[in-house]
Amino acid sequence: MILLLVYQIFGQSYRGAVAYILVTVSMWFMVGTWLFAPFLFNPSGFEWQKIVDDWTDWNKWISNRGGIGVPPEKSWESWWEEEQDHLRYSGKRGILAEIILALRFFIYQYGLVYHLNITKHHKSVLVYGISWLVIFLILFVMKTISVGRRKFSANFQLVFRIIKGLIFVTFVSILAVMIALAHMTLRDIVVCILAFMPTGWGLLLIAQACKPIVQRAGFWGSVRTLARGYEIVMGLLLFTPVAFLAWFPFVSEFQTRMLFNQAFSRGLQISRILGGHRKDRSSRNKE
Repeated sequence: MILLLVYQIFGQSYRGAVAYILVTVSMWFMVGTWLFAPFLFNPSGFEWQKIVDDWTDWNKWISNRGGIGVPPEKSWESWWEEEQDHLRYSGKRGILAEIILALRFFIYQYGLVYHLNITKHHKSVLVYGISWLVIFLILFVMKTISVGRRKFSANFQLVFRIIKGLIFVTFVSILAVMIALAHMTLRDIVVCILAFMPTGWGLLLIAQACKPIVQRAGFWGSVRTLARGYEIVMGLLLFTPVAFLAWFPFVSEFQTRMLFNQAFSRGLQISRILGGHRKDRSSRNKE
């Protein structure tokens, strides 16, 4: 989806509306089915109360702490740790392959930062270096907020709120200065988000591959917090359009009519019967 958005912003090959639709419609269809097919083919996927219940359960799952004896379906932390089990048996070559594959996100960032209007079309490597400085600054701010929440949120709520307020004011001030003096545009902001989010994901993959080193350095908690942040963003991306559609009753009714349509149901039953015949035939062949 991010690549399609980047193509929409910078693509020059197909500028006609018809040509653009013919080139990208199949890819947008694939993105939509990958993200929303579980909701579309769930008979209760657009019922408002079900969405509220799912959102509540998902918030509990994403917030619960993991650990020994906590199953993955009860805690995101346990699920996340389980997803990395293969890295423990990958060996040095496997870890090196994971790191090399993660570098593709940095190449992607390299290609985008030079398209920013704020760079004045400079091709110096300093532009790429400054983009990394911005990324490390963002990670430092996230670490500061995490430490502040852990140390001050319980006993010194006022201090923690002041720290968050100062960070927010500083961010807005820097953004205003960049817009006023460096002529930063709205498109630059969008491109920065599209460039930095995959870069953060690449750093996350490298940190997971180098887990023993990161744990000894004391940064594993920050890596987990960053990973949870990506999961929350993805959850919002999925829940927001589904909740918006569920707010209209006719969407759920239309989905119910579609799923329980006789022709549609007959097609599903036929495919299931054919699949059963294939399984029976394969089992007989094995016998």
